[in-house]
Amino acid sequence: MLPVSLPLASHCQFVSDDFEAMHARLSGVLKPHGLRKLSDLPVSGIICRARLNRISFNVLRIGPSVEVAPGALEDFFLVQIPIVGTVELSVGSEQIKCESATAAVISPGERLRLRWSDNCTQLILQIPRDAMETCLARRLGRTSRTALRFQAAFDLNASAGREWRQLLDLAVRSVDHNGVLSREPVCSNLEDLLLSALLAAQPHNHVEALGQRHDVAPFYIVRAEREMRRQLHEAFTVAGLASAAGVSERTLHLGFRRFRGTTPMGRLLALRLHEARRLLRSGRPNATVAQVAVEVGFNQFGRFAATYRAMFGELPSDTLRAGRRLRN
Repeated sequence: MLPVSLPLASHCQFVSDDFEAMHARLSGVLKPHGLRKLSDLPVSGIICRARLNRISFNVLRIGPSVEVAPGALEDFFLVQIPIVGTVELSVGSEQIKCESATAAVISPGERLRLRWSDNCTQLILQIPRDAMETCLARRLGRTSRTALRFQAAFDLNASAGREWRQLLDLAVRSVDHNGVLSREPVCSNLEDLLLSALLAAQPHNHVEALGQRHDVAPFYIVRAEREMRRQLHEAFTVAGLASAAGVSERTLHLGFRRFRGTTPMGRLLALRLHEARRLLRSGRPNATVAQVAVEVGFNQFGRFAATYRAMFGELPSDTLRAGRRLRN
């Protein structure tokens, strides 16, 4: 029986304990994928699905535990939000536990593998790629040749994450009950707001191009970032950054989570990657990927290339060649 308290319960499309039927329906709703039972217990599924304008909201309940292997997304972004249970995700080179206040943002082109815990329920937003990239282009004032890629782990306890989740909950409730916000002409505006807010709330590879303001952060965040930028090649520790910022490690962690939506080391990684991209694009004579990697603090070139590709959708060598062509 379908729980009436389940979000989008009025838009239930599938309730069954037929594993093959559930697999086929999930493949039709999202994309073809591998689905493997992790126990001999019968697997049951619930799928609720509704559309705002172009975004679709999906509530999925699967139980017991299963492993899902969809490969790389191609035509859409997914935002996966835990309701009950845990989904362990492998997104490119990142490993994420989607549970409690940790959601996941999955970008096209990133290879994806998931393990759902027993009787897990998740709210999943499916956002067409062109809708998300059109929203980005409006904010940039131009179309970007670099594919949009979000940081995968999404902290819903951070202030921006909480605000975005509240906006999402409002949209889901309106869609569930056919409220005025879910109908034209308002639903198109609400959808644009959801996408714009996601670009503002979750780190991605176009943050600096958008010129998003970070000056509302307290002094110790600004001081720590200044220290990072001053010596990107240094082997920083959280303890060293906290000392430079004049606060405890705990305060520094909480501050970066709240005002940057990431950890101090996550912010350092993003700054290093953006500086590497700037240097690679500059077309400096005789520059090499290895030299640039060392210059911004990477000594493991394989990790540098993989992380750079996850952030910008291309290898460092591709950026270097493009920079040389522009220079010539």
